[in-house]
Amino acid sequence: MSTTLLLACPPGEVWAALLSDGRLAGLSLKRAGAQGRAGEVLLGRILALKPELPAALVEVGLDRPGFLSAEDSLPRAGIAGLTQGQTVIVQVKKEARADKAAGLTLRPRLAGRLLALTPARPGIAAEKGLDAAEVRRLTAALEGILRAGEGLAVLRAAAGATAAALAAEAETLRARWQAIEAAARDGTPPQMLEAGASPVALALAERAAAEPDAIIVDDTAAFGEARRWLARHAPALVERLALHREAAPLFEAHEVADEVARVLSPRVELPGGAALAIEETAGATVIDVDMGAAASGRGEAERTILASNLAAAAAAGRQICLRGLAGPIIVDFIGMRRREHREEVRAALQAALADDAEVLGWTRLGHLELVRARREAPVAELIFERVPGGGRRKTALTLALEALGALARGAAATPPRAARLRLHPEVAAALDGPARTARQELELRLGRRIEIAAEPGRVRDTFDIDLG
Repeated sequence: MSTTLLLACPPGEVWAALLSDGRLAGLSLKRAGAQGRAGEVLLGRILALKPELPAALVEVGLDRPGFLSAEDSLPRAGIAGLTQGQTVIVQVKKEARADKAAGLTLRPRLAGRLLALTPARPGIAAEKGLDAAEVRRLTAALEGILRAGEGLAVLRAAAGATAAALAAEAETLRARWQAIEAAARDGTPPQMLEAGASPVALALAERAAAEPDAIIVDDTAAFGEARRWLARHAPALVERLALHREAAPLFEAHEVADEVARVLSPRVELPGGAALAIEETAGATVIDVDMGAAASGRGEAERTILASNLAAAAAAGRQICLRGLAGPIIVDFIGMRRREHREEVRAALQAALADDAEVLGWTRLGHLELVRARREAPVAELIFERVPGGGRRKTALTLALEALGALARGAAATPPRAARLRLHPEVAAALDGPARTARQELELRLGRRIEIAAEPGRVRDTFDIDLG
């Protein structure tokens, strides 16, 4: 089985597609300039204590206060050890969603290539996947490096590392933490103490552990950043990195553009006329198995229903993973009378899911429930927003980045003397707001300013490009 990681890098974002034997096996979207990214270390202030949860609300400079649960507070003290108005150093554990606040922790983790420093968790720990004998060797080496009250976690990449290499990395991590503490002493909340990784770094960190056979990037600057990141964190993969030079867009050249588009659609067609209807709500995700033309009426045989549900279970599991769906998920399969048939479908769905998902069982209404760990917003949630009365539309930020991407492609074909975008006012405002960094980076690349013209009468999801 061959694996390929594609990094498509239009202005302001990175689309990462992992292919297994040419078929889409993983998809993620990372955006530049986003606040509250996982891994950021922030100086915050306790706004309110919620002992009934138990949790605390923390002002960290985001649209809404961050959520600090008791389990993410300091050991033994918990929420009871905090006071309203207190200044705290927190790290973003879970990114904010449209309906959820960012999840915070008082137990930061600063990761390097070999080790992770855990200032609030003393002692030595080891990441899963390391050989037991190697863990013992590395632990023995760290016992001479570890300082009182300090915590170090051994990462998988540390296998075979020398004591000198471990000591050097520990010093680098300590320097990072000392800089964070110094900034916190002189800072006023809310304040960024250490920014999270860039979109390219995040995409590579997420997928590099799979050790893809090839990593292909479609942007020269992103290629350089990827090479530097791999040289530091995964040196064995540097020689597998390549720059996409074809005229066809990266995803089209590798024939996955249509499949990526299907991941963003609320409906997924299945062989035989059946389909999955996927609805993401504030409380849970509901997946309905629609037999459609695949149904043969009320007299349809039980075995046919079972076969259809088994195919739908495999497709649903795959879509859950590709879309990054998380939290409570309910799948409404076609009704089955036999208990053994329901267990077959349950097993098929579990087999199609990633290890971080758990199928809980059948409800009394005949739905299959599961839950999946939530780490970041699903891809569709970054692209779309809900509209009053139901339905969804692309966010102003999404439309702004699409316009910048189209401008970049046009300018690559014909270097312009001037560049002008005519857009809906909401989209124009996004180019001066959350898409401002992406616009400025493109201006730097073009060597000229991009003029923005807001047109109130324009249809919201349209734009025009003038290249002088």
